[in-house]
This record gives sequence, structure tokens and C-alpha cells, in this order.
Amino acid sequence: MRKWTWVLGLSAILALAGCIKMEQDITLNKDGSGNVKFMYGMAEQTINQMKAMSQMGGEEGVEVESDDDFEFDEQKVKDKFAELKDQGITLKSATTETKGGWKYMYIDFDFADIAKLDSADVMGDSPFTITKNAEGNYVVASKMGGDEMGMDDADPEQMKAMMPMLAGMRMAFKINTPTKIISTTAPVKSDNSAEWVFDADTDPDSILNMGKTKMEVVFEGAGVSIPEIK
Repeated sequence: MRKWTWVLGLSAILALAGCIKMEQDITLNKDGSGNVKFMYGMAEQTINQMKAMSQMGGEEGVEVESDDDFEFDEQKVKDKFAELKDQGITLKSATTETKGGWKYMYIDFDFADIAKLDSADVMGDSPFTITKNAEGNYVVASKMGGDEMGMDDADPEQMKAMMPMLAGMRMAFKINTPTKIISTTAPVKSDNSAEWVFDADTDPDSILNMGKTKMEVVFEGAGVSIPEIK
């Protein structure tokens, strides 16, 4: 479950060759609890290829990365979440769907403490920070940046040449805040929500710029008691 993060690294993007869709919708409450609705999808052809590669590698004694980080077995997902109950993480539902040659997993879970969610093996290695600024307002920011994604040294022409391989890739990230948003870098926003969408089919440049996009939301801190995560 280590790849359940706000953003996949460049190496993962290239390895999956665009055959991945992901949507993550996070709701924060004033006391630091909240909810996550998470969807990921992968082309069935890619799943089968990865399974075949894993099986072949096992027969030859070579370790090959499988699709375990994107689990499509409902019971296995439920079993993983059962291990997280003592950390205040409660699975509400886990369902799969197959359509149009793609397989999707939909996961809905609550968390009692955002700090424990951050340390649990659910959303990767601290994909975001939560801090309070000088005005006492909360700042939620992704740890994503060009250098961290390995994008700063990427050749623009090479990246553009790879775009046909990334057809179908779509990443969407939404955060719902407990109080009014003061500022955000999100292109889609309301008083209490901010959303970023990176879609190779509708906006190819968004994928090229994804690693350089800093996702940040600043919301009012009055009456809010959320632990900081740095």
C-alpha cells in the first residue's frame, strides 16, 4: 500500500506507462479526524502483463515488481485495513468494478487522527505537511516538487515524446477543509474545497508539469485543533 500517495513518482509513472487512474478525496474535521475516498484503476491488460512478469520472474528466481501496491482483491484490502483498526483507521467499504477494459478499486475509510494516518502504511511516506502559520491558520501542502520527482533534470523534448505512452493517465486530488479556505494553488476551488486534476487526455501539459506543481491550501485556524505534521 506504499503507493497510495497524493502523487506517484516519475519512475512509477514511466513504469506504468500511463495505464493508471487515481482519485483521492480527503475530508478534514476540526479535531483532526476525517475521511478518505480513494479510487484507483488500471488497464486489465497491464494487470495481466505485470502478473505474467511476476510469475516469470519467480520461476527464474528474479524479483519483479507486481501490482500488489494497487490491490484489486476486495478481501485483501479489507484484511489490510483490519490491521489498522488500533490506529483509528476504519474501513467503510472496498469494492471493485470492471468496465471498458479497466479494473477499478473504490475505497472509503475514516480516520480518528490525521497524525496516525500519516504514520500508517496507507498513504505513503508523509506525502503532505500540516503546519500553522504566523496568523494561526493551517497550511496543508504536498511535499511534491520538481527535484523530489526527478523532473528538474528531465529533458522537455524527451518528456513530450513519451506523452503517447501516458495516454489515459488521470490523477485527481481533492481536499475538503473544516473551515473557510483563505488561499490555495488549486485551479478548482470553493469555500471549503480545493482540487487538482492532471489528465493526459484533456491536458497533456498537466502531466508534464505535475511534478513541478505545489499543492497547497491555507484555511482558517479558529476553532480548529489539528496536529501538525512536518
